[in-house]
Amino acid sequence: MKKIILIICTMFALSANAKTELITVQGDHGKLDVKIQTPDASTKCPLLVLCHGFSANKEGKLFDCIVDSVNKKGIAVLRFDFNGHGKSEGRFEDMTVPNEIEDAKSILRYASSLPWVTGIAMGGHSQGGVVTAMTSGQLAAKPETDIKPISAVVLLAPAAVLRDDALRGNTFGKIYDPKNPPSKIEMGNGKALGCNYIRTAVNLPIYETAMNYQGPECILHGDADRIVPYTYGQRFHYLNKQSEWHMMKDADHGFGNQEEQVAHLVSDFLVKAFK
Repeated sequence: MKKIILIICTMFALSANAKTELITVQGDHGKLDVKIQTPDASTKCPLLVLCHGFSANKEGKLFDCIVDSVNKKGIAVLRFDFNGHGKSEGRFEDMTVPNEIEDAKSILRYASSLPWVTGIAMGGHSQGGVVTAMTSGQLAAKPETDIKPISAVVLLAPAAVLRDDALRGNTFGKIYDPKNPPSKIEMGNGKALGCNYIRTAVNLPIYETAMNYQGPECILHGDADRIVPYTYGQRFHYLNKQSEWHMMKDADHGFGNQEEQVAHLVSDFLVKAFK
């Protein structure tokens, strides 16, 4: 009984010290909506920056599970909406992978300025995984003085297929001429993809950039992913000898019903990486 009471008291103390902060950070196409969740507001700790996918936002079960798991391990999380997504400013039709990379760098600059942050990891799902891989690769090749070095990288079903989709002229079933894309491609739900997304996507050096980062890396992909075949994630693993590869059996693109398992793998990896 005493042991149970002690565990409950410890859990209460952890939750009592936890803090959630809502702020905005200036990005490439306007202000970015940001949520920071720290396990203990009174102590310094490492930080995981999470990047969401195409037409998604910073909320959702996958990210919620990751936040909960890593917070319990003493790691804070910063998640945000890219330009044209969620509560951030900007138009969806102006969004491109390159300007999402600039958004990510703006977030990393802000995170690097926080006095309580002892180290920074990046993680991303789907297109956010591509942004994470390319941003960490760019910063490894050309460090920026106002951004702390990336200590670890987490890629969740990274959508490197987006370049091949653009070259084929087929993005989420919407057909177009990749050499002469229309000014807008209606995607449904009131969202339209701008032609600059296609024009930049066909020339993205995704793997060539990502391979510049050779630090700790955790890559997870479902073998039932029908949006991004797992071979696209596996290729990132082959490019980094320090990476670990997790094939999630029967998992779809969003890791449905396996979010908690993914979260535990991510938190265990980050604990090792931040040692």
